[in-house]
Amino acid sequence: MSPQTGRTWLRFLIVVLAGAAGQTLGIVARLPSADLLIPLVFGGAAYYLTAGIDPPFRPRRGGEVKYWRGRRIDDN
Repeated sequence: MSPQTGRTWLRFLIVVLAGAAGQTLGIVARLPSADLLIPLVFGGAAYYLTAGIDPPFRPRRGGEVKYWRGRRIDDN
């Protein structure tokens, strides 16, 4: 498993746990929107707050890449 995949799973786990915690708190407090709204808000907040854990995907450039003294050389 790559480090990228591990961070993605960690972020997913945090969001799911936050949603479950929100639903549990809503049920314990007997709030009317405990079924959908509160877990959605908690999960959304966790997703937003963990945005730095999972960096955006950057595709690699294909083909042969030429280097000279540690610098990339562009054929154009």
